[in-house]
Amino acid sequence: NTGALSNTGALSNTGALSNTGALSNTGALSNTGALSNTGANTKPHSSTKAVEETLPRVRLIDIAQLAGVSRSVAGQVLNGGKGNSRVGKATAERVQKIAQKMRYRPNLAARHLRGKRTQAFGVLVSSAGDPLRSFLVQYLDMEAVKVGCHTMIGNTIGSGEPNHFGYYIGELAHRGVDGVFCAVHDWFEGDRRELIRQHPNTVFYENPGLPGACYVQVDRSQAVQLAVGHLVERGKRRIGLALSGLAKPSCRARKQGFLDGLSAHGLAVDETLVFSGESYGPTYTRHDEVSLTWDYPLAAVDASIDWLVRDGGVDAIIAHDDFWAASLLKRLRVRGLAVPQDVAVVGYLNHYLADWTDPALTTLDLQHELAARRMVELMERLIREETVPESQRVVTIEPRLIVREST
Repeated sequence: NTGALSNTGALSNTGALSNTGALSNTGALSNTGALSNTGANTKPHSSTKAVEETLPRVRLIDIAQLAGVSRSVAGQVLNGGKGNSRVGKATAERVQKIAQKMRYRPNLAARHLRGKRTQAFGVLVSSAGDPLRSFLVQYLDMEAVKVGCHTMIGNTIGSGEPNHFGYYIGELAHRGVDGVFCAVHDWFEGDRRELIRQHPNTVFYENPGLPGACYVQVDRSQAVQLAVGHLVERGKRRIGLALSGLAKPSCRARKQGFLDGLSAHGLAVDETLVFSGESYGPTYTRHDEVSLTWDYPLAAVDASIDWLVRDGGVDAIIAHDDFWAASLLKRLRVRGLAVPQDVAVVGYLNHYLADWTDPALTTLDLQHELAARRMVELMERLIREETVPESQRVVTIEPRLIVREST
């Protein structure tokens, strides 16, 4: 389900995610038993309830009777129990096979009412198909499975649709999730205070700007410093930075890291070597639903070349992200400039496209897998301990530089 929830408004239980920058709906379940791919989030229609009412609910006792075991034993096997020494491997496999054949799903609401964990986490994301978040979403689900849980994904932004942030706060509360991971970009609307009020067990990706909030962040300043250091080692002495804008805290952190990196290596600290693309509108990949092609705002990329290379005389550019960097490779070639001989290029994200560009792209890896692991660990602490000391509520991930041919 590429960055969209079904038109029933139901939250998906991913089960498995692809690593292609979009979520896969293969093997995934929704509370209607299937996902549709509408390309947008919508609230439930009356037809959803009708469909649900026509599907007979398989009870735990039904599975137990067919497997020839007690209800408690079946529950241990199927509902996230930590195991029972009296349940042999063959018995457990028999229970699981029957449950799978009958499409059994635990009644999460009932577990929640009994004061038990539902073993479910909500994941709020602007769009699960967003390449800046898709890998994180994938790894969150994988890490959740390791602790006996699964994830329910709510895409808060749909194509041409209103913001559903508030809707999913209530929907996840209704479903009794144990906690919520919020990876919605900070420049998108959404009442984060209300999210924490209804879901005290909330872990954010990046600083939400709320006192006492739990979050995992990437050291963006260090990321750019790594790039500067690498380029200096490659003999580059006039380095530029191309950013989508400077309004976002994350971009300002990158700029500061850039300036600090120049200073640390004895290079002139020149702020004119920072290009800001704010005046060129949104700088992200866009999908044309008519031509089925992907577009990137090349006007901003060309302007960054004019500013940094033509007028600034730089011999290296650290790009806003891998898509900007890949576009730089193409547009520099059009101008007769060789990469990395004339201008070296460094990306930011370590998207899988970095290995397929020509030349292959040196880039900064944000360690999404490690970030997801730390987010789940922090969530489990919130659930078990109820309170986490203030000094332990923020976890910072160190980025890595992945060197390829563009430098």
